Amino acid sequence: MKNRKLLFMSFTLVCLAAAGVCLIVNIAINRQITWAAYPLLSIPFGWAVLSPLFAKKHRIILHLCALMLLVLPYLYLLSKITPVTDWFMPIGLPTAIAAAFALGILYPLFRFAKMNILYKSAITIFLLGVVISPVVNYFVDIYLGVEPFAWHRYFSVFFCIIASAALGIWGYMKSKQSPQIIKSDESHK
Repeated sequence: MKNRKLLFMSFTLVCLAAAGVCLIVNIAINRQITWAAYPLLSIPFGWAVLSPLFAKKHRIILHLCALMLLVLPYLYLLSKITPVTDWFMPIGLPTAIAAAFALGILYPLFRFAKMNILYKSAITIFLLGVVISPVVNYFVDIYLGVEPFAWHRYFSVFFCIIASAALGIWGYMKSKQSPQIIKSDESHK
């Protein structure tokens, strides 16, 4: 418990120092806040999202909730300070929703599903690489005005399908050889 508090305080001090250095350097060089606006917005976001990781082990759900609750306001504020305007609704919002959807599936999968880690990894790669990535790329393509679903832009999907299939087959082969070798990470809880 004492180590967690010490780590949390150290993490907080590093974040404050990083934000302070960015602000001082930016004002010293430019005589105003220009580029420092990005770290001054991002460092508190990172602190708020990562802080629950210093809580007890079983409170990882706080980390995920903080991420899901803070990502939309963070992206909205970031869209207001960037020179490229009007990207929050066409790109930021769909991306955040897709990421929240993925986290909503992956957290219970890793926390509660009783299957080996290779199957969980196969599902994760498939979900992120074959489902979520093309959805995000579609909205980016629409925003940029390029042809959506151009095959060369989605070549990585093919590799994700192969990787998830390979992990699934590997998991199946391992479970048939000796079921007790690969178990879910239940023993680590």
